[in-house]
Order: sequence, then C-alpha cells, then structure tokens
Amino acid sequence: MAPLILKPSSPAHGGAAVARDDGKVWLVNYALPGEVVEAEPRGRQGGVAVAAATRVIEPSPHRVAAPCPYFGACGGCQLQHAAYAHQLELKRQVVEEAWSRAGLRLPPDTAVLGMDDPWRYRIRGEFEALATAGGWRFGFHRMRSHSVLPIDSCLIHDQRIERALPAFARAANELQLQDLQNLLLTVEPAGPGLLWRMRFRGREPRWPRDEFAHRVAELLPESTLLDDAMSLEFWDLTFRVRSDTFVQTNFRQMLVLYRTALDMLAAKSDERVLDLYAGIGTLSVAVARNAAAVTAIEENPHAVQLGRLNARINSARVEYLPGKVEAVLRGIRLGQHQAAILDPPRAGCEPAALAELIRLGPERLVYVSCEPSTHARDLIGLVRGGYRVRRAAIVDMFPQTYHIESVALLERS
Repeated sequence: MAPLILKPSSPAHGGAAVARDDGKVWLVNYALPGEVVEAEPRGRQGGVAVAAATRVIEPSPHRVAAPCPYFGACGGCQLQHAAYAHQLELKRQVVEEAWSRAGLRLPPDTAVLGMDDPWRYRIRGEFEALATAGGWRFGFHRMRSHSVLPIDSCLIHDQRIERALPAFARAANELQLQDLQNLLLTVEPAGPGLLWRMRFRGREPRWPRDEFAHRVAELLPESTLLDDAMSLEFWDLTFRVRSDTFVQTNFRQMLVLYRTALDMLAAKSDERVLDLYAGIGTLSVAVARNAAAVTAIEENPHAVQLGRLNARINSARVEYLPGKVEAVLRGIRLGQHQAAILDPPRAGCEPAALAELIRLGPERLVYVSCEPSTHARDLIGLVRGGYRVRRAAIVDMFPQTYHIESVALLERS
C-alpha cells in the first residue's frame, strides 16, 4: 500500500493524533495535531485504522527532536516529539474530550500540573529479559508488539536504575542463568536502597540467588541491594514498600498528586474518611493526620499486610478492611463516614462499588484516576447518584508518555 498523506486534527488518548481521509478515521502515531505527515498503515487497533508517521511534510510549531535514541521503536514513550508545554495541553484536551463524551464539562479552571524537569522521574521500572548472541540483555517491548528491544539507557528512569541494568545482565551471564523473564527494580528516592526482583519463565527454578545478589552488589558499590522491602519517606512519614505491591513510579509528582487530593478532600478533625483501593496506605496515613480516623479498603493481601504495618509505623488512626471494595462497603453502616477518597485501578470502579458509595452518601468524594475514559464514566454515574463535580485537576505523572492522572472533587447536592 502506498504511503498516505494525512493531516491530524486532534489528539487521541494513547498518544496518537486523529486524522480523517476520505471519511476514514486514522490514529497516527508520532504525529501532532495540525501537521501534514506521510504515514505508513500499521493495521488496526480497537476497530480503528492505525498508521505511523514516517516523514513530516509540514511540522507543528510544537514539534521537537526526541532526545532518546530508541524513540519510535520502544513502546514506552509516545510524546517525546512534542514540546513539554504542548504535551500538557494535549493531555488537557484528551481529558476534556473524555468528559464531554460522558456528558460532563471539565471545570474551566482545571489546572494541569506538570514537572519543572520532566525527565529521570521513574523510581520503578520493569524490564524484559532478552537472550542475545552476546548474552542476556534487558529492555522494553517494542511499540504494539511482544518483541523486546534491548536498551542501554532510558531517559525517564532514575539514573541508578539505568546504571543497574548492565550489572544485573552481567551477573546473569557470569552465572549462566536460564529462562529469565523480567527484572523489577525500585530505588529509594532519598536513600541508597535498590529493591530488586527477578522473574523466570514458568516456575522459579533453584538458582544461586545469594551468589547472584553478591555479584550484583560488587558491581554496584554505591547501591544497597534489597530483596524484600524498602523505605519511602515523605512529609515526616515512613512507609515500607515491596516489589509485589503498587507504588507510584513518579515520586516527585506523587507528592503533587497527594497534595492536590488532600487539599480537595479538606478532611476535618472530627470526620471519619473512607479510603477505597487503599494499597499500602500512603494516602490513608496522610489523610489520617487531619481526620478523626480512616477506614482503608484493599483487596491485595500483601498490600493489606504492609498497610497495617505502615499505619503502626506512623501511629496513624487507620483501620484496614480487606476484600473487594463493593463487598466490604455493603457491611458499612450509613452515617459512619463524612468523606471518601478513591484511587481505583485503570478499569475504574465496579458498578456495585459506585452503588454502595452512593448508598452511603458521604458529603465529599475525591476520585483519583489514571484513565480518563473510566474516570468520566464513573463520575457521570456519581452525578446521576446525587453528586456534583466541584473541582478537577490534571497531574502529569508520566511526562513523555500518553498516561494521564486526573483528580475530581464531588459534593453531595
């Protein structure tokens, strides 16, 4: 098929730009709205035709040269070709469009909170293992592919993670490890700790784990290798974090996100607050500093265990109730909680969870989301259940990528 000449007009969630050609809709990767590009068809995605820009004929004034040598091959970043201020504007447009489709209006004063330095922000990374002729390498999946691209640098990860990759690969090669699947690395933002976890294909074999860790530690003398848990510290609070529990990967922006959410919640000293999808309790403990008490609901047993520990470490008035949010909420009586904060996974809330929240009817809800479409869907459900959207904010947790974090304050009308 001959290359297409396309002129995208608007951003799509996912980092592409939307173009129309003879009535056909295209999602064009690596193009910006307003540009004219030559593009190559790349199949379909969710029933829509996909293309990749191969040559820019008329560039956008917001186009910049991507600094990463892997950009365009690696699937990790989608927006390095856009100036950072424009990335923020594109993300605002994506959220606005998602809300509009759901029948909501994004408040006109909605702030988009970006980063002063939108690089080297990730404190956690998961790297796929690849057996090459020269031995093991680590890397990322290619764009819309299961094949792995080996990398030596990643400009959005903490440099300590980048420096660690060749050390782990070298130790794996020296000890002739087999069937590696991936490597998960997390660094302490303010300490020397490097939390690591190696996964194998199939069941984990018997392998010289201690010898491997010792060799990596020799190769990384500036890091303290941790294989169980590490510390995360902010606002005079201390949390234990493990590889098998969720933690925000952008530590600097996590503080911006949490401050935004806490300011919207405005918990009072006589109020009890629900924290749904509470994880290891970072938000629960922070909320508990201003509230009478927090009831945290979490399904993952490892997170519940750590959450209870983190509440004890910080002497926080947090009670954990384990289980699915919708099931646990059914056992909670009316009038016990005056406010709620929720930060569900990408898929958003189960309808039953929203129904239970509406039944309990706390005065204020703060809903944190990492997926604009499910956020908008759930917000309109809450509005139909008697709430009004009062404020919203967009926090750029993942610069250079299409991912968007948004926060909304709802009050019972």
